[in-house]
Amino acid sequence: MRALKYSSDRVSLTNFFFAPVSGDKQLNFAVTSERFRVHVQNLSFHREWLPSSSSMTSLPSVQYASRTDKGMRRAMNQDSLQVRMCGDHDEWSRCGYLFVVADGMGGHAVGDLASRIAVDTLPHAYYKREATSVESRLREAIVAANKAINDRGRENREFEGMGTTCSVLTLSSRGAMVGHVGDSRVYRVRKGQIEQLTFDHSLQWEMIRLGRATPENVELFHPRNVITRCLGPDPLVQVDIEGPFSVEAGDFFLLCSDGLTNHVSDTEIGQIVGSMPPTESSRLLINLANCRGGSDNSTVVVVGIDSYPPTTEESTAVSLKDTRHKTAEMPSQRKFGIRQIVLSAAAAICLLSGIWMGIKKNKEASGVLIAASALAWLISQRLSRASQLGLSGDRNSAPDMLPQLDAPEAGLSSDRLSWSNGARKLSAVESSSASRAAFLPSSPYRVVEADLSESLLSHLAEVQSELVQAARDSGWKVDFDELTNLNRQAIQAQQSQKPDRSLKARGKAIDLLMRELYQRSRST
Repeated sequence: MRALKYSSDRVSLTNFFFAPVSGDKQLNFAVTSERFRVHVQNLSFHREWLPSSSSMTSLPSVQYASRTDKGMRRAMNQDSLQVRMCGDHDEWSRCGYLFVVADGMGGHAVGDLASRIAVDTLPHAYYKREATSVESRLREAIVAANKAINDRGRENREFEGMGTTCSVLTLSSRGAMVGHVGDSRVYRVRKGQIEQLTFDHSLQWEMIRLGRATPENVELFHPRNVITRCLGPDPLVQVDIEGPFSVEAGDFFLLCSDGLTNHVSDTEIGQIVGSMPPTESSRLLINLANCRGGSDNSTVVVVGIDSYPPTTEESTAVSLKDTRHKTAEMPSQRKFGIRQIVLSAAAAICLLSGIWMGIKKNKEASGVLIAASALAWLISQRLSRASQLGLSGDRNSAPDMLPQLDAPEAGLSSDRLSWSNGARKLSAVESSSASRAAFLPSSPYRVVEADLSESLLSHLAEVQSELVQAARDSGWKVDFDELTNLNRQAIQAQQSQKPDRSLKARGKAIDLLMRELYQRSRST
C-alpha cells in the first residue's frame, strides 16, 4: 500500500490536564511557482506539578509538548495526535499515561478521517477496557482503533481502503511500553544516545530484514513511501508491542511521523531533544523539517521525565546496557549462502551444456546456455556482495559495537526549500527511512550517539544566517536587534563551552524568523 500522506489542520487532544491552546491561523504559502495551503499549529505544552499528598507521591513527574504542522507541500494535514494523563493513582497503576501519533493515508480528507478515528478511539478503548496487563490493554486498544476505521470504510465507498499509521507510548508502573503499526516512530533519548524503539513497517525496512536489499542500495530499488502495515484497510491487523523499557529521570521520549524523520536525522533529533525542554525542542524540530523542504506533514510529541517511581518489573525493563552485546545479525545470511550455491551450480551446468552444444554444432542452444550461465554467475556475485555489505555488519567486529546511524557530517541533502521572495536555498542533512548501517534484531532497533556536537551548532548558525539574509533582502518585519543579540548569545555560549545554551539561542532565533516566513508567505 502506498503511503500517500497529507494531514489535518489541527491537533486532536483531550482537555484533560491541558493548558488552553490558542486558535489556528490559515495562511497562503508560495514555493517556486506554486501555492500551497499551510497551517501553523500553536504549541500545546504541559508541565505536571504533582501534589505532595501521600496518595500521589508514587506518580511520576513529566513534562511534554506536542506540535503538528502540515509542512510546505501538502494541501491538508492528515496527522493527528492524542495525549491522556492520569487523574489519580489508581488510574496510573492500571493504565498509565498515554501518548499517540497517527499519520493518515488515502488521499485528502480520507487520511485525515482515519487518523482522527484512531486517536479518538484508541484512548477510550485503552482506559475503559478491562485487561490483565498494560500490554494486553495496549494491544486491544490498537485493534479496536483498527476495527473502527475498517468499519467506517465499509460504510462508505469513498472511505474504502483508508488507513493510518499508529504509534503509541504508555508510561506506567511497568515502565515504558510501545504499541506500533506503520512507519511513525518512537524514540528514547538517554545520556547522550538516541534509541529507536519501533521497527518501520515499510517496504525498505522489510526488504533489508529479508535480505533482499542492503542499507546501501535499498533507495535504488525500493520506494520510500510504501508501507507494509497500517490500521484500517483490513479487518485484522498485526500489532507490534515493544517493552517494557526502563524509565529514568532525565529520559526523553519522542513520538513522530515520517514528515520529521524524512528531513531531520536521528542524531540531530537526539541532540535537540536531549538538550532542550520539550516546548523548545518540538518547535525547533518542526522548523528544521520545514526549512529543509517540509515535504510532508510533521508531528512530534516530546515527553521529558523529571522523576519516575520504581517500576514493578525492573528485571524485565529493557535498558541500553542490555543491547550493547547484541549484534545486528539478520536471518537472511544463511539464505544468501544457499542461493549462492544453487546459482553457482546452475551457472556451471549451463556453461558445460553450452560448450557441449557448441561441439555438437547447435549454435543457438549453445548461445542461450552460455548466456544463462553468465546471468546466473552475475546474480550469484551480487548476492555475495550483499551478504558481505552486511545487514548484520562485520562478523569480526567487537561484540559490543553498536550500529552507527546518520550523523550531521554525513552530507547535504538535495531536498531544499526555494522561496520565491528571495530567500537562499537551505541545505539539510536528510536521513533515509532505512539507516545506512544495519538495525538490531530487536528493540531498540537502532542506537546512535547523540551528544550535542559542534557540527550541529555550526549548521544551525548557517541556517540562521541564511534566514536573516533572506529577511533583509525581502524586507521582513523582524526584530533584527533581537536576532543580533541571540546570535551573540549563541557565539558566547559556544565559546564558553555551554553548547546547550547556544542551541537554545539558535532555536529561538530560527523560530522568530520562521514565524515571519510563515506569516508573509502564507498570507498572500
